[in-house]
Amino acid sequence: MLLNMKNIETRLSISAGKSFHNHELKIRIDKATLVSSFSTEDEKIKIYSALKNCNKLPNDKYAITHTKLKEGHPYKKAINIFSREEIPSLILHIAYVPVNNNTGSIRFDFRPQHVSDNEFKEFIKLMKSQFGKAIIKTIRRSWITQIDVALDIYDCKLKDYLWSLKNSGTSQYFHHKNGLPGLRLGSTRSKISILCYEKIYMQRNLFNSFKTESEYLELNKDYRNLLRIEARVKPKKKLRSKKEKALFLKEISSMENPFLRLMIYNNQMQEELIKKNYLKYKLKTQNVTIIKNKMKKSVKLSRHCLAVIEKNAIDLIDRDKLWEKWLLCISKLKYIINKK
Repeated sequence: MLLNMKNIETRLSISAGKSFHNHELKIRIDKATLVSSFSTEDEKIKIYSALKNCNKLPNDKYAITHTKLKEGHPYKKAINIFSREEIPSLILHIAYVPVNNNTGSIRFDFRPQHVSDNEFKEFIKLMKSQFGKAIIKTIRRSWITQIDVALDIYDCKLKDYLWSLKNSGTSQYFHHKNGLPGLRLGSTRSKISILCYEKIYMQRNLFNSFKTESEYLELNKDYRNLLRIEARVKPKKKLRSKKEKALFLKEISSMENPFLRLMIYNNQMQEELIKKNYLKYKLKTQNVTIIKNKMKKSVKLSRHCLAVIEKNAIDLIDRDKLWEKWLLCISKLKYIINKK
């Protein structure tokens, strides 16, 4: 099987117990986007200069590249810091020199899943030595513009259940060539959207052994599959508006559970709707929103019809118990906050 490398997971996440159907659960932060401002003009000049002039890191674990940003990007300059592996992983993307004055002075996209807690601590020390103490202080006072929380349900596929995001009518199914199926719930502009997509798990040393420059891997045997439920949370982006309060990095432990709005349904729900003449035939979808929209075209969604849908809602995961792992998920980022 030829598979896109984006559909292969190689990093271990935090154990989060089991689902009510006995699936193994794991959770982590997949990406944290932080935006900050400078306290003084001198601080801005020093950090911008350090970023502009850096060419290499004085160790054999990480590599720096200056990257060209696409037209329309909110920043003019950026660097990437990668791990030095056979197949490198992006650890941090730093974008700076904003195009508009109302954009944050500097943006940090962390990918903390690619390093252990101890490696992350060493990475922050490396940043301090490479770019100066001021950049750590800048990160410490940053606010969060997006954070992706990944819940992995092992030995589970998208087709095993029906999915929905409460209070959202927007969705999109995708299944690219040489990829695995997925479903987006909610608008990408919303405060919370959820991606449900399949991946396979492979140990990192085996993954690196392929040593390929292609974006695809030829897999000759079966690997353990998982379904990723990725909650993309976008708190308030700007500090000037008084309508909403920004979520600062120092407040990350108080972030609300983004999985509370995720609705999961029994896969036999469509058959029950057909038996009761609410649905004419089974649809090729795992999206409850699409099923509801289809029924609206022929019948009114009566309380009896909605009762059938509601009856098929299941508690696959214990959301409260799952969120008890949040403090472990943010341990790396908390190190920046608590660092003296």
